[in-house]
Formats: sequence, C-alpha cells, structure tokens
Amino acid sequence: MKTVQIIAFIASLTLLVCILELIRRRKLKERFALLWLFSSIILIVFSVWIDLLEILARIIGIHYAPAVFIPVIIFFMVVLFIYFSVIVSEQSEHIKILAQKLAILESTLGGRGISNT
Repeated sequence: MKTVQIIAFIASLTLLVCILELIRRRKLKERFALLWLFSSIILIVFSVWIDLLEILARIIGIHYAPAVFIPVIIFFMVVLFIYFSVIVSEQSEHIKILAQKLAILESTLGGRGISNT
C-alpha cells in the first residue's frame, strides 16, 4: 500500500468516525448523515481499492486515474447543494407558515401577543 493510499484511508476513516460521533451526540440528523456516511464509505473504498479508480478512469476516458476524483467530487457537491437547497426551501416554507400562525394568534389575543409581553 502506497503512502498516499494510507493517508487517504486514514483521512476517510477519520471522516467516518467523526460523522458517527456527530450522529451519536445528536449533532447531525439521520437524514443528513446518510449522505455523509455514503460519501465517507465511497472514499474508503477508493482509498483501499486503487484498481477501481483506474477502471473508472478507463470507462470515463480519463488517462490520469487520480483525475477521476474531480468529476466525482463535483458530482457529490452538486448532489449536496441540491439536497441542502431542498431542505432550505422546506424550512423557509415552515417559517412562513409559523409566522402566519403567530400573526393570527396575536390578532386573536387582541394585540397582547407574545412580542408585547
């Protein structure tokens, strides 16, 4: 195993352990964690099985195998951006609905709402 592979394996394993620890401490929700767990496992697989990288390079038509990481990383980043954009959109809608409900509640209480206490 080459030094680069060992460093990549240790870094990927460290990422996996950090993600698992964040889940255990309830700092990272499960719906977000699945994507991060999948990403770290893929990184571990690539760091251990170097031939897989060369096989993918041949399939894609890239002559320098480590350059395969660039489109893979870009793909994962786009997926993450889309996923987090969906979450932000959902949260924005929830905030709007909560603000409307709060306004209705305050008007029902006759101006003695939460903000006036």
